Amino acid sequence: EWNSTVEQLEAEALKILLSEDYTEKEHLKLSNQKICLLREEVCIHMEERKALLQEANDFFHAAGKVLDGLEGIENYLKSFNSEGLHLPVLTMKYEELQEAVKGWTASTLQKGQTLVNKADSHSSWVTGIQKMMEYVKKKVDQLIRQCPDYKELTLKKQQWTASLEDHLNKVSQSIKKITLMLAVGMEIGSYLSESRRVLNKHLELAKQIKETSHELEAAERIIKDMQEFEPEQVAAFSSRTDFLNEELKKIEKNISSKLEILETYVAFLKSAMEVNDDIQNLKEFYKSEPLQTNREAENKIAMESSNTQWQKAIKKIFSTQNMGCNFLNLVNMVNESLILKVEESVQVTEDIIVNLSKEKKELTDLWAIWNFKITQVKPVKQQCRIFKEQLKTTTHGLEILQEALQLAAEVDLGSDLFIVLELQKKLNQIKPQYQQLNAELEYLIKLLELPSQKGFPVKENSERMRELIHLHRMVKDTMTEYDEIFNKTVKFHHIKKELECLSKSGELDIPEICEDPENVHHAKAYLVNAQEKHACIRQLYKLLITQGMDILSAVQQPNCLNVSVKNLKQELARLEYENISWSAKADKYEDELSQHFQHCTTQEEISELRESFKDLKKKFNNLKFNYTKKTEKSRNLKVLKIQIQQVDTYAEKIQILKKKMDNLEKKVIGSVANEPNAKVRVLLESISDLQKQLNDFSRVVEDYKQNLDLVEHLQQMMEECQFWFEDVSATVARVGKYSAECKTREAIETLYKQFNKFIEPTVPQQEEKIQQIIELAKQLYGIEEGKKYVEKAILKYKEIINSVDELCRSLRELKEIKKEEFSEELVTVQKEERNGQEACEAVIKDKVEEQKQQHFPQGHFPAMSEITVQFCDLQTR
Repeated sequence: EWNSTVEQLEAEALKILLSEDYTEKEHLKLSNQKICLLREEVCIHMEERKALLQEANDFFHAAGKVLDGLEGIENYLKSFNSEGLHLPVLTMKYEELQEAVKGWTASTLQKGQTLVNKADSHSSWVTGIQKMMEYVKKKVDQLIRQCPDYKELTLKKQQWTASLEDHLNKVSQSIKKITLMLAVGMEIGSYLSESRRVLNKHLELAKQIKETSHELEAAERIIKDMQEFEPEQVAAFSSRTDFLNEELKKIEKNISSKLEILETYVAFLKSAMEVNDDIQNLKEFYKSEPLQTNREAENKIAMESSNTQWQKAIKKIFSTQNMGCNFLNLVNMVNESLILKVEESVQVTEDIIVNLSKEKKELTDLWAIWNFKITQVKPVKQQCRIFKEQLKTTTHGLEILQEALQLAAEVDLGSDLFIVLELQKKLNQIKPQYQQLNAELEYLIKLLELPSQKGFPVKENSERMRELIHLHRMVKDTMTEYDEIFNKTVKFHHIKKELECLSKSGELDIPEICEDPENVHHAKAYLVNAQEKHACIRQLYKLLITQGMDILSAVQQPNCLNVSVKNLKQELARLEYENISWSAKADKYEDELSQHFQHCTTQEEISELRESFKDLKKKFNNLKFNYTKKTEKSRNLKVLKIQIQQVDTYAEKIQILKKKMDNLEKKVIGSVANEPNAKVRVLLESISDLQKQLNDFSRVVEDYKQNLDLVEHLQQMMEECQFWFEDVSATVARVGKYSAECKTREAIETLYKQFNKFIEPTVPQQEEKIQQIIELAKQLYGIEEGKKYVEKAILKYKEIINSVDELCRSLRELKEIKKEEFSEELVTVQKEERNGQEACEAVIKDKVEEQKQQHFPQGHFPAMSEITVQFCDLQTR
């Protein structure tokens, strides 16, 4: 309507302006222009308004879509909140939703803000846009609040991971450090101070192991707390923890066994030193002269005191010897993996035990002599009575011992360990008593051996002494047999108990290999650990069976011991079968681990070869690239030769890699009988793929080398051509210079012939060489690039040929010129010679006539013709 009205006004104004009667045309024209401008301004405002309304409409439409999308996200959020997903998955989904919400709303809110900035703040529709923006922001905030803030948990996870890594690294480093220390063979020493130092060192290691165990326990607690995180990460940490735990247990067992040996040895050395001091003190006492008195009471007190001290010393000697035997038994059962140097210590222990036996006998002899000296002051009758009483007492004591050694019921050595231990304990308690009786016997024997006094019944007492000695020997043999059998039986049951403990703890179980070890180091560690553990178990089985066979051998000797080995035989048969069965499984398991180790080793070798190949390929490509970057001028023949040498080096390295690959392939093919075909097939495929890549690369290197050889040949030919160009150019210049100095046709002809002799044979050769250069350049660089490459050489060649042709043409022209000049000169010379000859003849004739008239008589003149010839000849010359 506005446009229509304005158009009507414009039409009326135009009519008025066209009429001649209207005088105020300028005013009307100005009014018409104002109306037109006003209409244009209104149209502009209308378009702006329309654009704003369109943007506002787009904004509200987009805001509606955003609100619908936010509602969908809210429903989706409620759905997967109830799915019980793992924390990492939830965190990832929440982060994705938050990013999606922000991404959807950002552009819409940006549109709204742009509209608000454009429009008048007092406009009513601006308020609507602002309200919609606030509503969208509020909805977004509500949704984001519904998404839990897992940043704190993520940070905590990072802290846990870092702490776990720290704990595991500490454990790993500690295990490595302690393992290195234990790997060094350690002599436990011959003296108490040395042994204590070694013991303290191992106690410190045990303390470190305990601290390391605490670190590992802390790591295990963190792993439990991390169960909600990524299962793969937790599984990796758990696997590493289990591996370290196995290593730690092995080291802990090693140190525990060493500590048991060292503590026993140190206690033995300490007791040996103490008992040695006691023995020396008693020796000094018994070697001194006893204070002899006639008082019975005083002598009795002195003897009782001496006997008490002697018995204490004997008990301590037995106790020390038992410690030494325990140490030797522990050493005999020790595993080689403990790496203990005990040869010297074993020798020291055996020497001490033997020496204590000698000291015990010597001490007993001194005790008997000392007692004899005490009783020597008594009358003979009283001495006889004392001897008989002592003989009776000793005999009665041995009979009691013999009776005590008779077992009330048969003892089964294969099952009744408790009874055997009780009997062994009883036997050990009897030993000091037996030693007392043995000393009394020695005392009685000494009394008989000493010079007898008058009235002493030696013959009668000697007979009774023989009976006593026989009884003593029987008791001694019985005790020795029981002692040997009980010791072996107890040792047998201890080893058996250790095997039973290993069986209960699962150490004897052979696990299934479910998956391959992670890498070569782990595979080797699993193999070595299994081999060491199995070696220890095999040794236990061997010791157990050997000990059982020794017991059977000892019991089968003729004796009257009341023991049975029926169950022991059955147990030995069971153990032998169990040993064979377990050893077969252990061998199979070790073979599987060995195969896994070989598989991992092969995989690592393939990986190393692949990395070597990649590195070689990368360096070769860099070599090519660096050579390509050089300018044409800098890629001279010298640089090219160096490049070829380097390429030859890479070709040699490729051959070395190929040889390694072939050897590895043969090794893998040779293991087909030991490994499953599937694994071998995978390895062979990897090797084959790498060989294919290596062969392709080898062909690339060979092609590149051939290309360089051709380039070298091309450059050599071009250099030869350049030398020829320079030589010919110099020759042309010299010949041109010489030709200018030639005066005769013969000289020019000689020069021309020499030049032709030089140039004619070489031109066809160079023509052929230039053609070869062109063909080789086309082969190397293509037709167009090849032409450009040899363009200068061809132009130079043409230039040289042109210069040669020009020189030859010039020489020929010069030769013709010299020929014409020579003909003209020859005619002139001949004419001059004739004129000169005629004049000469006239002068000569006049002279001759004159001389003839003045000097010579008639008939004596020289021949005219001869002078003339000589002169003419001279003139000619």
